[in-house]
Amino acid sequence: MSNSRGTPSANACPVLPDRGAVDTLCPMPDGLTVGELCARVERSISDAFPDEVWVRGAISGISRSANGHVYFDLVDPGELGKQSAATLPVALFAQARQRVNAILRKTQAVRMGDGVEIQIRGAVNYYPKQGRVQLIMSLIDPAFTLGQLEAAKAELMQKLKTEGLLDANRAIPFPALPLRVGLVTSTGSAAEADFVNHLRSTGLPFEITVFDARVQGDEAPSSIASAIAHAGDAPEIGEPSLDVIAVVRGGGAKTDLAAFDHESVARAIATSRLPVLVGVGHETDRSVADDVAHTSAKTPTACASVIIDAVALFDHRVNVAAERIATTAINQLGRSDLRLSEARSRLARVAIESVAERQASLETIGERISTKASRVVELADLHLDHQQVRVRSLDPAVALARGWSITQRPDGSVVTSVDDIVEGDTLTTTLANGTISSIVLTKSSQTTPTTSHQSGSDESDSAQADSGQSKSKNAPQEEETS
Repeated sequence: MSNSRGTPSANACPVLPDRGAVDTLCPMPDGLTVGELCARVERSISDAFPDEVWVRGAISGISRSANGHVYFDLVDPGELGKQSAATLPVALFAQARQRVNAILRKTQAVRMGDGVEIQIRGAVNYYPKQGRVQLIMSLIDPAFTLGQLEAAKAELMQKLKTEGLLDANRAIPFPALPLRVGLVTSTGSAAEADFVNHLRSTGLPFEITVFDARVQGDEAPSSIASAIAHAGDAPEIGEPSLDVIAVVRGGGAKTDLAAFDHESVARAIATSRLPVLVGVGHETDRSVADDVAHTSAKTPTACASVIIDAVALFDHRVNVAAERIATTAINQLGRSDLRLSEARSRLARVAIESVAERQASLETIGERISTKASRVVELADLHLDHQQVRVRSLDPAVALARGWSITQRPDGSVVTSVDDIVEGDTLTTTLANGTISSIVLTKSSQTTPTTSHQSGSDESDSAQADSGQSKSKNAPQEEETS
């Protein structure tokens, strides 16, 4: 028998030591019904937690019902995405939700969502229908959430600074003509439309490649980091390389933008091989992504403007350079034309002067040549006359005409001495008007007196002396041969 329901009495059957179980033949106490046990549990919890309590943790699996209620689990922050060792279901009913939303609207910084760390107040409650303990939420402390976010952000910023990653992406040179853009955002979002439409409106030949990513919730950090890494991968052979990466998202509460304060996103930006621009729709606070990016902008449209301005600057520089080149070319051509004109004038002047000088020189030379030629001709004529006189003086016909003769032996040799002939030789004597043949009967020698000629006597006088002498020589021969 039992002394109370569900509690065995002192006369209850003992537990059999050898089998570790009660004897089934003994009478058993009456058990508690499920409702009775749940009621006891509920009373025990109410006794243990008579008042509402403050609990902190991270939101996981949040859902909102059509009737305005909100349900989620609260877990320790370090166990997000893991098999949690402890989970506390939370229910925020519609009436309390209005009060909580009023508090959140005042801060404009906290929005309840997966992964957000919160501190809330509520009553610990046992829900018999599902047999679980839950927290009926009534209030929220936004200052706790903001403090946790700022503390985590400050810790991450210091870590990145120590590793030298804060300025790593900013050190990458920004391309002069960023026309190939990799866009990391949620496909189909307003942020994508704002960014793309602003680029397209310029009419510039932008090439935009979209890399889809979740930008809110506990899966957002890994999704954004993966998309950035994919956009920054080296292209395959034959594929064009991107010039820049733009990460954009529309505005929202600080907790909505928590992914951009996450370490994985910050590291993906800092280590990208391409310049990364961040355009997240916030007006006051800066995220860690803003601090590690090459360039940050307040909105997706402003982010697109940064790229447009860079292309416009390049176009302006090209136009300025083209104008400078054209101006320089025109000036250079003008100077060259002037130098050419001056050189042409100088060359013409020099040519005229040179021609005049050459003409004068030629005239002088001509005069010299003419004078010298006349003199040469005169001297040649004089020399020729002299030679003619000599030739005439030496001409045998002239000598013969003056009475000289030439005596030759039969062999044609000229007889110049009586020693050249012997008695009986037949001689031929040539005169001016004919020849005479004779035979030598006798010959006699005689001494020829030496005749001295004065220096400077002309050849005609010598010829006359020779002629007279020849006559005297030949006269006896002529007489002997007659």
